[in-house]
Amino acid sequence: MSNIKDNAVVLIPAFNPDGKLLALLDALKDRFATILVVNDGSTVGREIFDGVAALGIPVVAHDVNRGKGAALKTGFRWIMQNAAGCRTVITADADGQHRPDDIAAVAEASLAHNDGLTLGARAFSGKVPFRSRFGNWWTRQFFFLMTRLRISDTQTGLRGIPAALLPRMVGLEGDRYEYEMRMLADAKHHASPPSEVPIETVYI
Repeated sequence: MSNIKDNAVVLIPAFNPDGKLLALLDALKDRFATILVVNDGSTVGREIFDGVAALGIPVVAHDVNRGKGAALKTGFRWIMQNAAGCRTVITADADGQHRPDDIAAVAEASLAHNDGLTLGARAFSGKVPFRSRFGNWWTRQFFFLMTRLRISDTQTGLRGIPAALLPRMVGLEGDRYEYEMRMLADAKHHASPPSEVPIETVYI
């Protein structure tokens, strides 16, 4: 994984995070030279963000909660301005759903798939809550009808986005969770369709 350290940037939007964020960052800081946390107007957890800063990881803050989509776009803009060597951005959640090994695996795959999205796809097998299984199935079918793209996990927040696509990502509409679906729908215009990397399913 030597090529991901300097070429991939990890972006984590966070709203009222707990200690899981610090545990994740501690596990990632030796694997990635650049990690960015966007504090999306959190009302609690100041000590968590102090801990992030103590790890030497930059934090960009919104004055008020603006939504995950807005936080991602703020992060993309920061990376375009401050991470000149970035070849891909890996978005991950702050709540512990994404394992460090899976984040690294998506980063590796994204560097090799540099003209389309790379998605960390959960299997939704085994002891999966019915609501989660059905919700993913329904969303997957609806998404295919709308875009003709077959994606097994449309709701994953673990994504690899080539740096060349960041200006396009910043220009997409949406400030909250709908933004992530618009990002996937926009993939039908990319040079390559999204690729998927199997990841472990973790329920919080």
